[in-house]
Amino acid sequence: MPPRIPDRYRMNVRLGADGDIEEWMATDEHLERPVLIRFPGPDADADRIASFLAPVRAAAATTHPHVQRIYAADEVDGSAFAVAEWDGAVTIADRLKAGETLPIAEYLTNASGLASGLAAFHANGGIHGAIDPRSIHFSAAHPARLASFGRVPITTTAAEDTAALAASLRTAITGSDNPSVLPSHVAEGIPSSVDVALAEAEIGALDATGLADALSSSSLHRQPDAGRPWSLRPLVLFAFVVAAVLVLSVVGLSIDVDPDSPFLYPAAPAEQEQASPTSTVQAIDTPTEIAIPAVVSVYDPFGDGIENDEALDAVVDGKRATKWETEPYPSPLDETKEGVGIILESPIPIGAIEITGTSDTQFTVAWNATLPDVPGDWERIGAGQILTGTTRLDVAPREQGFWLVWITSLPQRADGSFGTSIAEIRLLP
Repeated sequence: MPPRIPDRYRMNVRLGADGDIEEWMATDEHLERPVLIRFPGPDADADRIASFLAPVRAAAATTHPHVQRIYAADEVDGSAFAVAEWDGAVTIADRLKAGETLPIAEYLTNASGLASGLAAFHANGGIHGAIDPRSIHFSAAHPARLASFGRVPITTTAAEDTAALAASLRTAITGSDNPSVLPSHVAEGIPSSVDVALAEAEIGALDATGLADALSSSSLHRQPDAGRPWSLRPLVLFAFVVAAVLVLSVVGLSIDVDPDSPFLYPAAPAEQEQASPTSTVQAIDTPTEIAIPAVVSVYDPFGDGIENDEALDAVVDGKRATKWETEPYPSPLDETKEGVGIILESPIPIGAIEITGTSDTQFTVAWNATLPDVPGDWERIGAGQILTGTTRLDVAPREQGFWLVWITSLPQRADGSFGTSIAEIRLLP
């Protein structure tokens, strides 16, 4: 049972738990607005109540667009509660689970804003103690906001807060918690200065203010798109995507909800259903977004020019059950040749590439307006590693041309050989 909460708040739906904290969507009947109510579970003792209220009160004293607003908090009946703004409760972790990273165009503004918000929170005596992708709320309707105040703390200093935020910001753009996967390597347009700023914050060389300054002084590197021929098709595709985003922003991409809740459902499947991070409520064999049709071919300039060509159409057939596989290699790929790849010819500019395949496959993505005569003439766009089934790389718009997914490292199979399977490569507008 929740503690005695003022009558003005009507409890509507239990959303779930954030550690030992219960979360409810409620209505402030005095102001007729939705709110989020959080309170520790029934086993909380006096020390836990105190550790819950301390950061909540510091957040309540902080007015910042990137810090979730706290409207009320109190200790009552041997427990405590906090009333926060309702911002959709969609977290960075929810977005990652649904296969979406923080949009590149919005990354630096939100990243520097979150660091600035954390600095303001620290200035009011607050220590969050448990920052991770689940504590950062972000939806299409709001800027990213630091939230989840009052969690059981796992760290105790401002420097550790800043390090945890930097790690979360790295994951938010790379989609990976692997520190060796750098934002500038994965997301085209992110400058290397962002890598440096996040790394320095993670080792304690920058406080939250310094991290905010470093991120705000960085700027996105975009390829010019002047002179691109006008086409109605990308506009139609863009309108479709925008409409989908608007719908998703209403219901949220994914929320950790009570299974008995009559509405508000998770967009990602339960653990037993989760075949890949882009799966929806039910495992499906066809994609849920419109991909740009592409012509594919094998690229094997350092081998015999053939690599299971007859199965290549599987990577663009829209079915994850069908796969293209590399040949089995008796030793790591780099001991045999520099790599092997797949070329996709796109009739219109694209905005992202999604690759679904075997985990631990490493690759780079390159582009050229025409097919290069030599491998070195490809323009390298980014690099990544398939960690959980699907990896997405956002790219700056270019003219129609050729995209190369260049596989540079293969995982080892159970029989001792090295190889990978690619189920889908999707070019998205």
